[in-house]
Amino acid sequence: MEERLKQAFLEMKRQVALDIVEKNLHSGADPLLILGICRKAMEEIGNKFETGEFFLSELIYSAEVFKAISGMLEPHLISREEQTDTAGMVVFGTPLGDIHDLGKNIVVTMMRAQGFVVHDMGVDVPPERLVEEVQRTGAPILALSALITPAFVSMQEAISLLEKKGLRENTFVIIGGGVTTEMARKELGADAQTLDPTAAIRLCRQYLQGKFPH
Repeated sequence: MEERLKQAFLEMKRQVALDIVEKNLHSGADPLLILGICRKAMEEIGNKFETGEFFLSELIYSAEVFKAISGMLEPHLISREEQTDTAGMVVFGTPLGDIHDLGKNIVVTMMRAQGFVVHDMGVDVPPERLVEEVQRTGAPILALSALITPAFVSMQEAISLLEKKGLRENTFVIIGGGVTTEMARKELGADAQTLDPTAAIRLCRQYLQGKFPH
């Protein structure tokens, strides 16, 4: 099953991948094993995107396939949720002033594919809500996505609120989206900035492992 499922992912054959998963679930296959294979496939697709072998369209398509498979596996995984190995927890949102979510949704799906627990806050999210969620969940990472510059105001407010509540020191703030740059990162006071979904995952992992370059 592993090779066939992985191949279906890499060849962007959505229905073939779904059929393989469905058949194996009916045969009593371990849903965690299936999820693990899909995660490995997504990681390989991410690597191919980084090297230029795959393009954004493949990244989006594979994320949609993974999301569909996750939906199939979810009922089988709920009872075993406490056993799942999570790489970390992330609060993710498009801040107030911006309603774009395509980029956010891709990264959220890819993060979940890599074992992160992601609290997706949606779009046009007030800074207070973002910080409240960080406080409520104890998430060590706040990820913010923006495609238009008005969202920068909300990003800055969210970071200021983290400081006011004494949460900033233990919260890794990463920003991304078409309008973000390294200069914007510095001005806003975020820890990291990237336009690459696979780089975002790598930076978050580095932070969680205490290896993030300061």
